[in-house]
Amino acid sequence: MPWDPVSRILFPAPESSYSPETFPGKLIYIPKVLELGSVCPAELRVPCSFLHCPSARFLILYLHSNAEDIGKCYSFCHLLRAQFQVHVLAVEYPGYGICPGSQATADSATENAFAAFRFVREVMRWPTDSIMVFGRSIGTGPAVLLAVQYKIAGLILIAPFLSIKELVRDALGLLSKLVDERFPSGDRMRLVRSPVLLIHGQQDALIPQRHSVSLYERCRGRKQLVCPEHMQHNTNLFADPSFLVVPMLRFFSLPDYSFDEVELPAWVYQHEPSSSTLGRGIVAEALDDEGNTDSTFSSELPDSFMDGDAATGADLGRIPCPKTGRPDCSRTGRAPSSTRMLLCL
Repeated sequence: MPWDPVSRILFPAPESSYSPETFPGKLIYIPKVLELGSVCPAELRVPCSFLHCPSARFLILYLHSNAEDIGKCYSFCHLLRAQFQVHVLAVEYPGYGICPGSQATADSATENAFAAFRFVREVMRWPTDSIMVFGRSIGTGPAVLLAVQYKIAGLILIAPFLSIKELVRDALGLLSKLVDERFPSGDRMRLVRSPVLLIHGQQDALIPQRHSVSLYERCRGRKQLVCPEHMQHNTNLFADPSFLVVPMLRFFSLPDYSFDEVELPAWVYQHEPSSSTLGRGIVAEALDDEGNTDSTFSSELPDSFMDGDAATGADLGRIPCPKTGRPDCSRTGRAPSSTRMLLCL
């Protein structure tokens, strides 16, 4: 991978705060190539923390900020589950915690987010109208792209940004022209058809509040913008009920309940594939013609991605191929990803 200074700034992975033994029964390993299932090699698995809530209707897919891993945000996710009576699935980024991979980029972080979403839909069989996507800071980039692809129960954005180029422009002016675009959420927000809750502190010194205001104005569906007066960029969202709890309870139908319980296969709890099921022949069949998984992703949405399917929750297997623009990537189920953020987002 070529040296990418912007990605190093956007994704400064902290020292891992957890190990495979840290959260017994809570860590799962999601295959990037879902078809491999139990024989998926460890280097193609995404570690996630899954917190189950009995009889909960909604599942929140949580995409954390860039200065933490899923170990550091575990307590926050635990409070999310308890406060709103929801299942919580927190997704790890490449190079963070125990997640395989080198330097995370906008594309690779988004790839992990889409792999987790596909797992929720196809393995857990959770309906999209009962899935909420929650992104904080850098996590709002992949979150918006997921909401473009799917019509979900809700999109929660904490301290979001219009794009990386806009952030650099705020800080460095014309030098932003030297930076390639990453996470163009401002352009994508117009394609989101799910309810959107935006929360941005007025004391945020890292991402100006105007970014959320502009995103709110571009949103065409049901929406709400909350700007707490004393909230900063990294403020504990549960420190004051007016920051998160009250807006969530007022905007969404929480809590809500379902008689459909979550069922997970035993192999998702295995850090390594079982030696009794792993076979080279099986793995090879799920790889591409050259024997490698396809890791090429487009930073821009193809024109065909802007049609009706993009906003109505088409299955991930029909995502347009980043190389051809045709829906022929069903074998890996990977999404065209977005682009890369700045400082501790």
